Amino acid sequence: MEKPETKASLLVAATNDKVAAQIRSLLPGGFSKISCMSSLQKVRQTLSMEQYDILLIYTPLPDDSGVNTAMEMVAKFPYMGILLIVPKETYQETVYRVGSAGIMVLPRPLSVQSFTSSVQCLIIMERRLKELSLENEKLEKKLQDERYISRAKALLIERKQMTETDAHKYLEHTAMNQGLTRREVAIRVIRENGRIIVNT
Repeated sequence: MEKPETKASLLVAATNDKVAAQIRSLLPGGFSKISCMSSLQKVRQTLSMEQYDILLIYTPLPDDSGVNTAMEMVAKFPYMGILLIVPKETYQETVYRVGSAGIMVLPRPLSVQSFTSSVQCLIIMERRLKELSLENEKLEKKLQDERYISRAKALLIERKQMTETDAHKYLEHTAMNQGLTRREVAIRVIRENGRIIVNT
């Protein structure tokens, strides 16, 4: 059975074209974009201009062991999956240093199966993190909407002597009649009653 396309983007940091080509040959298919860089300085420059879903660092590189850059990148781009490929001799130490940050580590020589599985896991994890982030943003917006609406109701009760039911109906009907959201009506009520809204 054919695997579905990943549609993820991948940035590879490897010392030379030969290593980069070997990594490409082991990758599962379906990436939307694969870019290869020969130094971690170039990786930093690229990531400052473009977004990638996965960063794969084949260590060591001429300008860094890769561990420091991986830690730096996971702090800057928390939703990007990162895979470090390290010499067998430094594998345990690297896992100890970066494992708690959610960075995956593989020793070389690479096992094709382990490499493929790790890349696919990173793709799944990166997608799930993005989904959770979007869900969190929606929830935060909903909570913020409710805060504005509650504040507007309190002002209508205080300044216009409305009951809570009347204040609720006022916000609902005004929103419906004027083609606005309840949040927009609530913010207007708050502004009209002399309360400052900083973030809308």
